[in-house]
Amino acid sequence: MLTRQAARAVAILACVLGSPGYLAAQDQRLLERIEALEKQVAEQNARIQNLEDVAQIEKLTRAYGYYVDKNLWDQVVDLFADDCSVEIAARGVYLGKKGADRLFRGAFGHGKIGLAPGRLFNHFQLQGIVDVDPGGQTAKGRWRVFAQIATYGKSAVWSEGIYENVYLKEDRIWKFQKMRFWPTYYTPFDQGWAKRNLPNNGPSKEYPPDLPPTDHAGVYPDLDMIPPFHYKNPVTGK
Repeated sequence: MLTRQAARAVAILACVLGSPGYLAAQDQRLLERIEALEKQVAEQNARIQNLEDVAQIEKLTRAYGYYVDKNLWDQVVDLFADDCSVEIAARGVYLGKKGADRLFRGAFGHGKIGLAPGRLFNHFQLQGIVDVDPGGQTAKGRWRVFAQIATYGKSAVWSEGIYENVYLKEDRIWKFQKMRFWPTYYTPFDQGWAKRNLPNNGPSKEYPPDLPPTDHAGVYPDLDMIPPFHYKNPVTGK
């Protein structure tokens, strides 16, 4: 049996637990706990979405490289948004999907799709850095390209350069919105970059760009600029 003091303590505790003030405090702590959990879930979902976006953008960019390898220019053009712009080397700026088609299928493919017999056009894309912008509807990416271009029995060329791309999510699908490529060098395979350089590509007369080149970057050994980085230094933030 409870002693008189114990019984009194139980009665006091029951009154406290049943008081409106205590119940209100419990409700407030529960609401705060729920809000903290909801915030944590939202942050986790945002991180997961960011990872999924980066993975889709990387797949898009790598697919572009594989299609370029085989000169599948119709597949390449399908990767671009309707309001895109493309500038490859010093060829000038091509606007919209029609412009992209004029560049890839026209200036590069000369109206044909697929590699001609004896042609090589390998397009390795390396060192990708992708950053999704706040809001998750646009993103930027930097890639290094190493290319092997050849016609059997005639010529073989090495090339290397930097892409800085802007991506756009349309109907939950990532596409290229802006593509810019700065070549570092073109050089004959049998001589290499220590002995001979080849000039940069200029605008096509047969398939002219919509706008002139935006800079005069040049190619090795006469490089005039470093392709601008879309991101800040990950350590210093500068």
